[in-house]
Amino acid sequence: MQQEQKQELHTTIQLLKKYNDESLQNFTTIAQDPEYTPDFYEEVKPFADRMKETADAWKPLAEQWIIEEKPTYFYLKQIDDTHENMCISSIRSFQSDTKKKRFREMIQSIDYILTGMEEQLHL
Repeated sequence: MQQEQKQELHTTIQLLKKYNDESLQNFTTIAQDPEYTPDFYEEVKPFADRMKETADAWKPLAEQWIIEEKPTYFYLKQIDDTHENMCISSIRSFQSDTKKKRFREMIQSIDYILTGMEEQLHL
């Protein structure tokens, strides 16, 4: 994997970690105020679109990194699962009926993969 591709992967990882933190913050806000209903077109859709766009850019880079670099404890299936979890969490973070434990575990799982990749990505 070329250096500029590694740098792009690193940049998308950092952005996804920021969005993952935002998902948790959105969820916390909704949980604290059950009366609050986010505006779909002003809040939910723009955030979900940003997350999906970034996750879609990250996925092929992450897969290429795994195929070429063969990092320890990282597999293609994890990339698929993490991509799917990021897309789901960006929407679920705005839903008041989201299960707290399950949502937090999803956020932790995403963070674990992204942080682990960041640590093993030798720039």
